[in-house]
Amino acid sequence: MTTTPLLTVPLGWHHHPDPAPDVLVAARGGPPLGSGVAPELVLRRTEVPARHLDDLAGWRASALAGLGRLLDGFAVEDEEVIELEGRDVAYARFGHRGVGVDLVTEQWSWLLGGRGLTLSATVALEDYADLYDVLEDAAGSVEPGALMTVV
Repeated sequence: MTTTPLLTVPLGWHHHPDPAPDVLVAARGGPPLGSGVAPELVLRRTEVPARHLDDLAGWRASALAGLGRLLDGFAVEDEEVIELEGRDVAYARFGHRGVGVDLVTEQWSWLLGGRGLTLSATVALEDYADLYDVLEDAAGSVEPGALMTVV
């Protein structure tokens, strides 16, 4: 793995040089596995609606409901608030359909000072068993407190 100021990106993954303004890091996996679909990591910072400023689970439930309206074949497989590296984090895993392939996305979300931080990791369903440890390691490397000051 290689380290950036924001998170540890798996070795051989490539950073997107010019991500969207709300995206702190976007990276794509090296050579695709059996599916032919490269896995992706996206670390995004967002403003949290006032009604959810102190409600991590509520904020994420609302966000997942929005994704359910946008993604084809969306189905939540796991959703819980856990502790990761000493901080509360909302974890969700959901399936959805990409162009010709079933996908799995894992999200880890932190709530700090009116801002939300979400790491999304998306892989082809058939590659998930080979990559879930890599995705969890990337999530464990995020230091949300330091990230909230990044412009």
